Amino acid sequence: MRTKKVLLGIVLILYMVLSACGAQPTATPSTAQPTTAPNTEKVTITVWDYYGEATPIKPIIEGFQKEYPNISVNYEALDWDSTLEKLNVVMTGGTPPDVVTIDMTWLPKFAALGAFADLNQLSGGKLNNVAWKDAYTAGGLESITYQNQIVAALYDFDVYALYYRADLFEKKGLSVPKTWAELKEVSAKLAEGDKYKYQWLAETFHGSQWIFENGGSLLSADHKSVTFNAPEAVEAIETYASLLTDKSAIYWGADQGERIQGLKDERIAMFSDGPYNMGIMKSAAPEMAGKWRIALHPAGKQSGSYLGGTGLVIPASSKQQDAAWKFIEYAMRVENQIGVYKYAGAAPALTAALQSPEVNIADPYFGGQKVFEVFLEAMKTAQHFPYVRQWSDVDVAFSQAMEKVGLGQMAVKEALDEAAQTATEALNK
Repeated sequence: MRTKKVLLGIVLILYMVLSACGAQPTATPSTAQPTTAPNTEKVTITVWDYYGEATPIKPIIEGFQKEYPNISVNYEALDWDSTLEKLNVVMTGGTPPDVVTIDMTWLPKFAALGAFADLNQLSGGKLNNVAWKDAYTAGGLESITYQNQIVAALYDFDVYALYYRADLFEKKGLSVPKTWAELKEVSAKLAEGDKYKYQWLAETFHGSQWIFENGGSLLSADHKSVTFNAPEAVEAIETYASLLTDKSAIYWGADQGERIQGLKDERIAMFSDGPYNMGIMKSAAPEMAGKWRIALHPAGKQSGSYLGGTGLVIPASSKQQDAAWKFIEYAMRVENQIGVYKYAGAAPALTAALQSPEVNIADPYFGGQKVFEVFLEAMKTAQHFPYVRQWSDVDVAFSQAMEKVGLGQMAVKEALDEAAQTATEALNK
């Protein structure tokens, strides 16, 4: 939730910057042929889009309607909160839209409720003539699959990697850490009083990353029991919390404001986050160009990250599912996926788009690094949040435990055990 809200706060800035550079939307129809036969019946589909002014969805509508003149698009621009609120309403009654952009963190609840159509059935098993398994990484495909159904087309993705101040590393003769032990050592050497610290965030996104990196999980494989207080999870959060004890990390809560201020005043020299943050840095801190680099986040027993992003879905109660699928498939063409990066500053989920020269460029802000190669590697071991109807309750319980740990109010084991009891009660409802 935090990730998408921040992204939507910067898309207008990105749009203005890109427009100033003369960028134009990708609206020209592709030569690729749709996988379904054309239909001459006149229909209208409603599309809900939460991206904002710099949306990659709106620019493709003109080209789509030229290719499918029998399908009219009723486009509705909504914000993140309004989309979620309206989705909750139409799931219980009313007229649903036909295509919706959703935050992937919403999928656990809605998939468990059977809210979305099976895209595998609508598509005949292929996305623009490519098998679903070949269109995405294994982790990407797994994130949109629920009970053998494909319930969303992953449109952009969010996984975490390590952002670090390369200039400070070079000045102090430090190597990029690859393990937790190395991270603790480097963090201690990097910190100077209140400056140059690792950012510590008390929520499920970052807490789960550390647990995944230690071979742990949030829930059991059958989703019937809580495991975020199991030994490997406790060990992971204790290691994470030790950065605060060592005074090499800075606790970052609501009182600290936006992260970008911490980057500018140099309180933060390392943090973990997704590709969307690159756009924030470029637009809000252009003076820091060349100082930062991105690497895989240091791991315990293995690499790991939460996996999120934006999905395109068709409500199960939509009356125009075939036409809606044509729109999604058009949006997922490579040239239109590239627009996800050009106009929203996000990472396109389609592997072919992510590896394209238009996206996988040497980025001067990050010292000429091809940063998307790092995020693509991180995606290989990323995990989405468990698909259970009660996920929101589990998320809140875990986040509250992380906050108590970060503020020094409770020991790690005590806080996670308390949260596990709350989450277990929610799962049993």
